[in-house]
Amino acid sequence: MATNASVNTKNGSLVPALRNLFADNFVVYYKSHGYHFNVEGPTFAQDHELLNEIYDFLWASHDTLGEQLRQMDKPAPSSLKAVLSLSEITECNTLGETSKTMFSELTDDFDTLMRNAQWLYDTAGDSCCGGLETMLGDYLKDLSKLNWKVKATLNRSFK
Repeated sequence: MATNASVNTKNGSLVPALRNLFADNFVVYYKSHGYHFNVEGPTFAQDHELLNEIYDFLWASHDTLGEQLRQMDKPAPSSLKAVLSLSEITECNTLGETSKTMFSELTDDFDTLMRNAQWLYDTAGDSCCGGLETMLGDYLKDLSKLNWKVKATLNRSFK
């Protein structure tokens, strides 16, 4: 059974990578919530509802990712400055984007989240961190489904 000490000694890259995923997840949460407020157009109702589903998932995941850090006896980043410095996601800096642009940016962000979560999932499994591995598997499954919904909304489900 993996202990907090074994997490630290078996793979020292788990905690920094989990902090980065925590930060990336939050930036995408905040971006999608901002999009939810500002989306306009002929598909407003559908887009507004999908964005609500996305940010609800990311918010719940943010809490779970932070609690995983605490279960490893490590602090979760607690300032926006720290979150932004750890994230590789580009925050939204413009208003008035079309829903197509919003969803296109989110699919790119989801790809980043899934790539990083997949690496963490694989590393957690190699490090005998079953709880973290299970949580990340659930995260990947649900994020993949949201990514599919967004791509279908953009008519990009099949390339």
